[in-house]
Amino acid sequence: MTYKSDLIEDNKRAENQSFLYLLHEEKKFDVKALEDLCHYIIELDTISLEQLRNIHYIENQILRHLVYHFDDNDLSKISNLPFEYWEYIEPFERLMACLYEGDGEE
Repeated sequence: MTYKSDLIEDNKRAENQSFLYLLHEEKKFDVKALEDLCHYIIELDTISLEQLRNIHYIENQILRHLVYHFDDNDLSKISNLPFEYWEYIEPFERLMACLYEGDGEE
């Protein structure tokens, strides 16, 4: 799979129809965009400390948007959050755990 842009940067900045762009700007949970981000990270030969920090930031933003969605006092709601949303988040979480452990394998 070939990517035209840096999906880590796109997500960090919530740009270019990235997962975080769609989640933050359009309030949509795009399963394909999340899968694309995971595949992009997996395909990297190496991950710099800056990239790891950016991926951690993305992880925090995803969790923050989920918390906002379920907070009755917050007006931010994800319009199409799947009932089984955690099934889509879990592969990203497993990938993050591997990155933190330093083995780079999913």
